[in-house]
Amino acid sequence: MGSIQNDDNKKELTILVTGFGPFQEKYPVNPSYEITRLLPDYLPATSPHESAVRIISYGTPIRVVYDGVRELVPKLHDAYAGMVDLVLHIGMASGRKFYCAERYGHRDGYIKNKDLDGNMPSPEEGKITFGDCPETMTTSLDFESVLLNWQTNILAIPEGQPGAHADIRPSEDAGRYLCDYIYFNSLAYFGRKSGEMEGGRDSSRPVLFFHVPAESDEGSLQRGRAVCEALIRAMADCYSRRMEERVGVV
Repeated sequence: MGSIQNDDNKKELTILVTGFGPFQEKYPVNPSYEITRLLPDYLPATSPHESAVRIISYGTPIRVVYDGVRELVPKLHDAYAGMVDLVLHIGMASGRKFYCAERYGHRDGYIKNKDLDGNMPSPEEGKITFGDCPETMTTSLDFESVLLNWQTNILAIPEGQPGAHADIRPSEDAGRYLCDYIYFNSLAYFGRKSGEMEGGRDSSRPVLFFHVPAESDEGSLQRGRAVCEALIRAMADCYSRRMEERVGVV
């Protein structure tokens, strides 16, 4: 993976972040991609216990179409193989006013909502294309620890700054639409690559999905960026600490 040691012997991690493009006429601006674009290239460590993080923001909004996502995901991860330690997909949840880290991606059940091209996967696609995968998959990161670190990072944002007092929550329902679909596709990719579809090391399926509210005004985007940075730091710290534990580094 892409982790390296910097001059101060502190670990740096690299994360790939993606966002979706416009969704229906009601949402001509998708905040998930706009937040992705606002992320800095680098988050320096602010304490000896943190990891510095290099951020690769995928420069193209992902179209809200099933065929495109299914084709893109393996090509995307193949292109960044060896460069990236973590992956964060961002999507919009129009019915939520809070921010969510999604626990699960689902193989089946994409039968209610058509994509922008008017298509849906066949009911049997999951079993045919991902027959070697469990029906439900989850990140190999320590989800509970990520949530705890994320909350700690949010609480540390100064009063009056973007992201202060943000409402963040875990979610176990990613929606059975393109957000859920890209999450599962990425989890399946890494599960196949590592040979560990469930459990395993933190590096087995180092992927997470982040849902943001639909608002796309400047204030909302800056708040979303700050909340996203807090989540990225939480992911990186949990990942690096668990990796250090595995090699006996204190």
